[in-house]
Amino acid sequence: MEARGKHTARYHAVFLLAACLPCVQGCVATQRDVVELQNQTDELKFQVIDLKKTINSLQANQADLAVNMKQLHTDLGVFTETVKDLQTNMDKLSSKIDDLGSGIANVGTGITSKVTALGETIKEGVEQQKKDVEKVERKVAQAGAMPSPTELFHTAEVRLAKKDFDLAARGFEEYAARFPNGALVDVAAYNLGEALYGQGKWEPAGRQFAAVLERYPKSQMIPSARLLYALCLINLKKNIPEAKQYLESIPQDYPASQEAKAAVEQLKKLAPRDRPARRSKS
Repeated sequence: MEARGKHTARYHAVFLLAACLPCVQGCVATQRDVVELQNQTDELKFQVIDLKKTINSLQANQADLAVNMKQLHTDLGVFTETVKDLQTNMDKLSSKIDDLGSGIANVGTGITSKVTALGETIKEGVEQQKKDVEKVERKVAQAGAMPSPTELFHTAEVRLAKKDFDLAARGFEEYAARFPNGALVDVAAYNLGEALYGQGKWEPAGRQFAAVLERYPKSQMIPSARLLYALCLINLKKNIPEAKQYLESIPQDYPASQEAKAAVEQLKKLAPRDRPARRSKS
């Protein structure tokens, strides 16, 4: 009997465990669902936050757009009023022209024809001016970009070699103005003086060579600048002692240069000639 009772108790325990097992499994499943739902809820919160940010951004952009639209509307209103005023003035002008035409017609057909002819002439002149402007614009468009420093300098140098001194001077002036720190600005400044010298403009040429001597004391053009500065003074027939000083400095500082030889020749020309002694009367 005792053994049967134990067997019965075990049977009931197993039965109860089997009965409770689905409940336990259900609880575990329910807990997983709750966790998953919680995760989805958190993700939904983040999405809501992002959505709020997007809405706020859209509202700000909409506010800016509204301000811009309002300003545009105001500008359009001002433009419309301006157009209206212009139309009114045009109407008044047209009316005055009509009145003037009527008055002229009353004065005589001859005057009317003259005014008409004058108007046609003015119209033709305006049309011709428009055509001229269009031609200039086309030429400017065809010319393209402005020349580079090298191109500008080379063109002026070629003109100087061809003794086209006026255009050469303009080219070197433009180079110095556009490229004050250019690699050849010292040479351009000297060449400008040489172009002025070639035109016989001794005084402006002298000032230009003096500027080269002052601004570019280490330039390779210094010997030539000293020589031509001295020649400008000689041609002006003033400050001859200063001219001699510059001529004498060239063979001293640049004895092997061509300018030194030219300076020596000029000094010989400036040297006073010995006058023959007068014969005493017996």
